[in-house]
Amino acid sequence: MKKTWPIAIGTALLSLWACTPPPQGLQGNVFTSPSAGGQPVHGARVIAQVGTQKVETTTSLDGHFSLQIPGNAQTFSLTVIPPADQGMAALTFAEVPLNAYRSPYGAASEMNIYLPAPPSRILPGYPARTGYLTGTVTLGGQPVASSTPRSLTQLFNPPKPCEDGLVVFGGFRTVTTNGLGQYLIPVSSTNNLYAASGSVWAGNYTGTDTGDCNTATEYYWSHFQYVPDAWVYLNSSFTQQDLVLEAFDPQANPSRVTTLQVTHDLSGLSEYNPDPNSPGWNAFSVSIPTFNHAIHSGEVELGQYYYFGQASKTLRVYKLPPGASAQQIAVTSIAIRFRIVDNTLEVLDLSQAQNWRDGTNLANPLTVQFLDTPKLGIEDGATLGATPTLTWNPVAGAKVYVVSVYDEGGNLVWAGFTPNTSLVVPFPLATGASYFWDVYTDDQTEMLDYIGMDPAALQARLYLDGEHLVRLKPLRTSPVNRQRGELAKAFLNNLGYIPQGAYQKLLQNGYRESVSETRAFTVQ
Repeated sequence: MKKTWPIAIGTALLSLWACTPPPQGLQGNVFTSPSAGGQPVHGARVIAQVGTQKVETTTSLDGHFSLQIPGNAQTFSLTVIPPADQGMAALTFAEVPLNAYRSPYGAASEMNIYLPAPPSRILPGYPARTGYLTGTVTLGGQPVASSTPRSLTQLFNPPKPCEDGLVVFGGFRTVTTNGLGQYLIPVSSTNNLYAASGSVWAGNYTGTDTGDCNTATEYYWSHFQYVPDAWVYLNSSFTQQDLVLEAFDPQANPSRVTTLQVTHDLSGLSEYNPDPNSPGWNAFSVSIPTFNHAIHSGEVELGQYYYFGQASKTLRVYKLPPGASAQQIAVTSIAIRFRIVDNTLEVLDLSQAQNWRDGTNLANPLTVQFLDTPKLGIEDGATLGATPTLTWNPVAGAKVYVVSVYDEGGNLVWAGFTPNTSLVVPFPLATGASYFWDVYTDDQTEMLDYIGMDPAALQARLYLDGEHLVRLKPLRTSPVNRQRGELAKAFLNNLGYIPQGAYQKLLQNGYRESVSETRAFTVQ
């Protein structure tokens, strides 16, 4: 009998080889975050994982990397670990769909990965040119002398409730009037400009619902003036702009001021009790309307409205022209779960929503339905292994979870992006060291959106400013929140704003985001 099994085996192996697709290329670039200068990162470890198979490479001098993954892969996970002692954080992106990085011609598209790093210093430009905006602020024919004077060191601090005699140029520079109602705003530029333009907003941020800044729950401007455009010539000259204040009151001044009804729905927030009359009271919320009026100027805060058991409030806002879409009223709403420790307020977790109105829908009431917060699956103060698995509960409506690990100083060490409710820290943490961690999510951002984003912007957006939000003054801040404040300050100094979290259908839907409690653990 003729033996045919070697031929059969050979044919089977040939068929198997023919059915195995060739490896696929994956390539990209690694930079420091834009807020840190956006420089290429040389020597970063790049690890791709498909199932249990891992491949690794390091970035070249220009930050580029290229590696091969199995040809039948549909998704992959990518971890980028920066060189040691450079102050950069590592990143992990889990279950990334490969087809997003494949062109119809079989070539791999490039991924740009931005590693969080300390903010960079602003490089000097042209020699600074300076001009001055000056004038007198009056109300009812009388000069408005500020009773809350500012120094020039506070020039870039935004107006705060209960300040008066305020003048804001371009949405960024804020001064107060002197005893004669006069003001002087220095405007400098190193961008080789000979003139600068910006809006002017002035007035008294002293309106309250109780007449007492210490007990009020609603803060708004009592009087104001808005000039859409003022030019300041940067040749050491003085530009005169006198300002006559009007009532910031929809009844007394209906042609320029209107109202927006804002209702808070906290029913989707687990473990939140917003009833101040309940023994278990542990939550409240706040809405902050702002006036987004021109591309050459920053926004102007119009008020702070605190919901202590109330479901709805009437916000005073600047009246936009009916049908106009070039200007918006933005409303930031924040729901906070807290506890009291040593007579100070400690934030546990928070959920916030961003909504917009323009002249086409400003009359429509707004109902804010907050996104629930992730609840962490590991107790505070736990002792964990060097590469712990961090877990949390799912959130209805969430897209991607961002789990972050910070050192004792609140500096970001690693952030992982995943659609799942657990993730393993992909490198060993320091034995005996203590770390903080939390989980963020929102209802719009997909995994592919996060790749190429600056992770530092997310941290800056979560900063809670206890000095500016007046009812949070007894806030017990954490190292993580302090570092978020430094990042927020850097964005404001460099860009003039903090990047928002979403950009699609904002007028119709806005967007919602939330962050868990920040907990600590120690590595055994």
